[in-house]
Amino acid sequence: MQIKLKKALLDSQYFKYIYQLAIGSFLAQIITVIVAPLMTRLYAPEEIGIYTLILTVVTIFGPVLCGKYDQAIVAAEDEKEVVQLIVGSIFFSFTFLVLITIGFKIYLSNNLQITDEVGGFAYLVIGVLFLTVFVNILTAYNNRYKEFKIISSVTVTRTLAQNVGVLVFGLLKFGSIGLLLSQLLGMLVGFKRQGKHLYRNRIQLKEVNFTGIKNSLIKYKDLPKFSMPAHFINTAAYSILNFFIIDLFGLVIFGFYAISYRILGLPLNLISMNVSKVFFQRAFEENKLLGNYRSSLKIISLFLLCLSIPMVILLFIMGPFVFRLVFGGSWNEAGVYVQILSPMYGLRFIVSALAPALIISGKQKAEFYISNLFIVASVVSYMICKLMGCDIYTFLTIITATYSLIYIIFYLYIYKLSKGISVKAIRE
Repeated sequence: MQIKLKKALLDSQYFKYIYQLAIGSFLAQIITVIVAPLMTRLYAPEEIGIYTLILTVVTIFGPVLCGKYDQAIVAAEDEKEVVQLIVGSIFFSFTFLVLITIGFKIYLSNNLQITDEVGGFAYLVIGVLFLTVFVNILTAYNNRYKEFKIISSVTVTRTLAQNVGVLVFGLLKFGSIGLLLSQLLGMLVGFKRQGKHLYRNRIQLKEVNFTGIKNSLIKYKDLPKFSMPAHFINTAAYSILNFFIIDLFGLVIFGFYAISYRILGLPLNLISMNVSKVFFQRAFEENKLLGNYRSSLKIISLFLLCLSIPMVILLFIMGPFVFRLVFGGSWNEAGVYVQILSPMYGLRFIVSALAPALIISGKQKAEFYISNLFIVASVVSYMICKLMGCDIYTFLTIITATYSLIYIIFYLYIYKLSKGISVKAIRE
């Protein structure tokens, strides 16, 4: 049985695709790492804070703009259904985008510190969301036809364009407006290459009609009903902290937090998310052959633990020193935040990579409930600090403690699932 498992893994093209995606992600993150020390010297903490806060709108709503119908593009039965889903996704997105714009306008009217800093340029985020609609759709289309090299290369090109914009607009002293313009610039790159395959099949657009679009959207109605809110809650669990920190401590403190959050997220993007893909493939194959995936869980857990422990120790001991050295003396405060948050991020680094276990075990709904626990922890932490007048260090300590506890519970639940489920459960 073990021989069959090894053969299935070796014969799979999956690792080739992981490599193609991972190399693009790696190069994109390297570009970001190289530019980050220059960015902190060209922009003030409050400017980075304003930019990060506005971009939180994209972080929260960007992945769900299409109602998750873009996922259905990958699994659609034929090209006709694909085109119907593409058109339906666009209509859904534009309706959603109107509602987001109205909500954003209301938010800005109650947060004049943002409009005082960037004025009407804050609405550039709506342009970024508009472009995100087409990025999501084209990425799903590329994914359907295994055009992973295109996805990877466009990721690098967009990141490069954005970071060049960060440097140029920073030298021109554009402040937060320059950071927003650089984000928009990055989003404008790569559409021609991503859409080349779809353009060749444009003849299919002539066969699209309202009835076909309606039937396709109804067929995959569970995506906006269940996948969309689950993904939204999962993303909001961390993004909501941005709004809480600004309300409690102001833009300057948030600017320091934004950089610490950015740096702590690098190992997740560089390693954890790609290890997650390998774990999913390996655990799925093991479960199909043996009825459990405990071996895969143990091996990947040990691998991630060996990476996480030294990373956390290094950040905890040398966080402020590294930030002073790399980003400049004025960013020592961000290094202190990293010290406080590093234990929680060490656990997140491990557990996030193992989250696909819920899919293998047919327990996807559990992720929705777990994400709600993070939301509850965030709100409770905010209310405690609001009522007691706590400082940022206390707030981050409470977040680290509560989030860490949730991640430990999450891991124990995954470990329990790995002990054995039936093949029938997977098929269901």
